Amino acid sequence: MASAATARRRDSRVLAARPVRRAFFVSDLHLHGGDPEGVARAVRFLGHARGQGADALFVLGDAFLAWLGPASLKDEGLRPFLDALADAAAAGVRVVLFHGNHDFLLGRDIEEALGVEVAGAALDVALGGRRARLLHGDAFCVRDVSYHRLHRVLRSRLTRAAVLALPLAAREALRDRLLAAANRGTAKKPAEVMSMVDATVAQTFATGPDLIVAGHVHRARDADFGCGRRLVVLADFETTGSHADWLDGELRLLPRDPDFQHAPSPVVAIDGPAGSGKSSVAAALARRLSFGWLDSGAVYRAVTARVLAAGLLPGSTAAAELARGLLLEVEEDGQVNVDGRPLPEALLRGPEVSAAVSPVSADPRLRAALMEAQRAAARRFRGLVAEGRDMTSVVFPDAVASFYLDASLEARAQRRWLQVAGSGVALADVRGQIAERDARDSGRAASPLTVAAGAVHVDTTNLSCEQVVERLERQVRSVLAERGVLR
Repeated sequence: MASAATARRRDSRVLAARPVRRAFFVSDLHLHGGDPEGVARAVRFLGHARGQGADALFVLGDAFLAWLGPASLKDEGLRPFLDALADAAAAGVRVVLFHGNHDFLLGRDIEEALGVEVAGAALDVALGGRRARLLHGDAFCVRDVSYHRLHRVLRSRLTRAAVLALPLAAREALRDRLLAAANRGTAKKPAEVMSMVDATVAQTFATGPDLIVAGHVHRARDADFGCGRRLVVLADFETTGSHADWLDGELRLLPRDPDFQHAPSPVVAIDGPAGSGKSSVAAALARRLSFGWLDSGAVYRAVTARVLAAGLLPGSTAAAELARGLLLEVEEDGQVNVDGRPLPEALLRGPEVSAAVSPVSADPRLRAALMEAQRAAARRFRGLVAEGRDMTSVVFPDAVASFYLDASLEARAQRRWLQVAGSGVALADVRGQIAERDARDSGRAASPLTVAAGAVHVDTTNLSCEQVVERLERQVRSVLAERGVLR
């Protein structure tokens, strides 16, 4: 009589041979037993997929923060998710877990226990007559040499066998060291190093697939590579709820899904006019708190750059529609990615964008289109410092702490003039430009610059950046401590 494990392997082979009709794709869940809320969201997602009649579920790597082999099957915190996977497989859903950089130890143990498949690298499936290649996505990040050097070692059979032979305590200690090293390394690497290289993607398309679906980089992207070839990159499910589905002959990417997003983290909102010091203060405060930084001005500059590149008029319906269709994500250091790619700083701060950003950002339709992208940043980090001109009043009215920074026109003009020293611009001209910007920002119909109710007004005229940061930090830490968020 066949064992239960043998029967499950046989069933999984039968499912693998069946055409895919309704499928769901997800990546980078980073589940661990100490995060019951994250596990619950993942279980809800599985229920959603089954409720839509899914016959296949592809988890494209890093389902787990760290898979330690058979011991992880006994993790009670993961039990709801593992049971949901087993239930789906038992109900006839083809469930495939791909090796990621966090769960490269996935193997026969989980296949036999749950009736799922484990894919070590790439997998080709047919979607409506088109050949789709599914993979974690790190293979496309070829500039990240140190990452690939490490993972060639970790994914080797010899290393896997050696790690699994260690006592559980030793595996846990190794896990902690690897996670800490990965966090330190990621913090130091430029985003461009960790991004996918299009030339490498194109080489993969040359081997035959029409579609490529991947994850890993935590930034959603939907790109046309010509000749009907399409790259779909999922953002991380952990914070965004991002996933893709193949339903009724259509592959659809959801960059964010409110039903599965991480709950918003605490937000510190800072508004103020040009030259008040809010950008420098916000960046410094975010570093001190280990929060992410949302530079809303950079978001509008990024959109302005794309509007100009498309040859559209600022304030036009077409410009607002373009903004609504962009995939915008904010990195921890304030960098803005558009459709999965960072834009050069020289472009964002160049004269063409600088001249157009104000009329572009004044359009209420465009501002509404960018609202969710800015709020999504609060789900990506342990906390967020957001600065702009309507952060306290419109975007984050429920921020845990709100500030309005201001300074005299003379002080603000002097600061901006020093920033452009050597460019030949006269101080009087800078003063006039700032006064004109003040009038536009305060008088516009959509989200005018104003002191929101409850915002703490801080006059920075005679204060250094360090003094302002210290004042805000004391107040923020006091509020967060009262709420039990920060000790």
